[in-house]
Amino acid sequence: MTKGINLPAALLFSLLVPFLTASLAAAEDDETPLEKEMATISTAYKQLGRQARREAYDFARLTPLFTKAKAAVEKSVSLVPAKIEKMTGAEKEKALEGYKKGMAALLGEIDAVLTSCKAKDGTKLKAAYEKLKEMKKTGHEEHIDDE
Repeated sequence: MTKGINLPAALLFSLLVPFLTASLAAAEDDETPLEKEMATISTAYKQLGRQARREAYDFARLTPLFTKAKAAVEKSVSLVPAKIEKMTGAEKEKALEGYKKGMAALLGEIDAVLTSCKAKDGTKLKAAYEKLKEMKKTGHEEHIDDE
């Protein structure tokens, strides 16, 4: 018997690992391609928010996060939110047009964040964060189902 290891606890853990892993994998599989891209954007946004609240910016950390977020936005433009997918006809076309305009605006704002990071301008980053916060609220209200 190994010293310091509680065998029943270790056994229980080894039995639970496959179930926990399967649960996490199933949760990831339930994500749509758009949700996966949005998670990348959200990670960058949250990091900027934490730094903006402290008004202490780590430009070296934000730059790669927002570079990935930019790529995620570029991929997301061709994806359709589930709420819009359920629509038909002119309503769907109008909603899709609004979604694409919103994504173009988001791309522009992410470019502004990257420019501010390059210039090491915390004042502009704070303003960009406030703009992103409003865009997120509006975009989620318009394009995410309340379920």
